[in-house]
Amino acid sequence: MISQAVAAETTGPQQIDFDTLQDEIVRLNKIVKVLMDRAERSATMQGSDFSIFQTTVLLEEQVRQRTAALEAALRENETITRALSESEIRFRGLVSQSLVGITIVEDNSVTYANETFGTMFGCETDEVIGSDPMDYFHPGDRQIVDESIRRQLSGEAKSIRHTVRGMRKDGNIIDVEIHGNVMEIGGKRALISILMDVTDRVRAEREVEALQQKLLEQAIRDPLTGLYNRRHFDQVVIGELARAARSGKPLSLLMADIDHFKAINDTYGHQAGDVVLQNFAASLRDAVRISDVVCRYGGEEFVVLMPEVDLNTARANAERIRATLRSAMPQGAGLPSAVTASFGISTYPAHGQDRDSLLRQADNALYLAKASGRDRVECATV
Repeated sequence: MISQAVAAETTGPQQIDFDTLQDEIVRLNKIVKVLMDRAERSATMQGSDFSIFQTTVLLEEQVRQRTAALEAALRENETITRALSESEIRFRGLVSQSLVGITIVEDNSVTYANETFGTMFGCETDEVIGSDPMDYFHPGDRQIVDESIRRQLSGEAKSIRHTVRGMRKDGNIIDVEIHGNVMEIGGKRALISILMDVTDRVRAEREVEALQQKLLEQAIRDPLTGLYNRRHFDQVVIGELARAARSGKPLSLLMADIDHFKAINDTYGHQAGDVVLQNFAASLRDAVRISDVVCRYGGEEFVVLMPEVDLNTARANAERIRATLRSAMPQGAGLPSAVTASFGISTYPAHGQDRDSLLRQADNALYLAKASGRDRVECATV
C-alpha cells in the first residue's frame, strides 16, 4: 500500500504510464525496423539499378563496336565486289579483244571460248560452248591433240605446244599453234588453251624451206646437166666406202670422158657442146640404177659410183652405155653426127680403199682407153 501511494505521488498527472512508455518504445522500434528495412531495400534496389545501367552501357558499346565492324566489313566487301566486277569486265574485254583464241576445256567439252576463237574457226561463240574440242582439228591431227589433252588433264604433262591443222566450219584448213596449261576450277582439272592462226607463218616457213632445199640442190647439182657435182661425189664416196667396209661387198667407180670434146666445141660451137654434154648425162642417168650415184666431175668428165657392184658387172654396164651412146645422141644441123666416150673402172677393195686411190686407178684406166684408140672400156689392174 505504501509503495502504491509513493508511486501515485511521484507520477502525477504529467507523467506517462510505464506500460504505455514500454508500448511506445516497442512501437517506435518497429517503426525504426520498418524504416531500416525500407532503407536497406532502397539501397539494394539502387545498387541493382546501377548494375543494370552499367551493363546496359557496356552492351550498347559492344553493339556499337560490332555494328561499326560489320559496316566496315560490308563496305570492304562492297569494295572487293566492285573491284572484282571491274576486274571481270576488264578481263572479259581483254579476252574478247584478244588476237588469239582462248578456250577452257572441262570433261572433254569446251566450257568457254572467246570471240576470236569463233572467228578463227568461222562459227559463233555460242556454237562452241559444249562442243567436242576435237571438232576443230583435222582428222589426221586429232590423235595428237587428244593425246595432249589427256596427258595434261591426267597430270602427265604440265603444258603443251603443238602446231596442227585446224578445220574451219566451211571446211577450209588452217594451221594452228596451240599453247595449253592446266588449272584447278572447282576442284577439277581444266585445260586452258591459247590458239593462234599461224597459216601465213607456216606457209612462209614452207616456202623458205623449199627455197633452202632448192639452194641445197643447186649447191650439189651441176646446173647444165642436172647431175650431182664433184662436191656431192666427195661427200657420198666417203659414206659408201665405209658401208662397203662394213658389209664386205664391192664398190665400183666408173669414170667416163667424151672423146674429142674439144674438137666438138671448136667445130660446132659451145652451144652444141652443151647439147652433147646434156645428152650424154641423160644417157648415163638412164642406164644406171637408182642406187648408183652419177656426177659430172668436171668439163667433159663424169663419174658413176656403183655400190655392191663388182668389176665384171661394172665393165658390162660400161660396155652397154658405150654401145648405146651413138643412138642416144640427137641428130641435126649444127651437131656432130657421132659421139663416143672412153671409160675407166676401178673397184674397192682390189684397186684402193679410199677415194683418192679409186679415182687415181680409174683415171689411169681411162687414160689407157684413150691411148688405145678411144671409144673403149678399160679396167684398173692390181
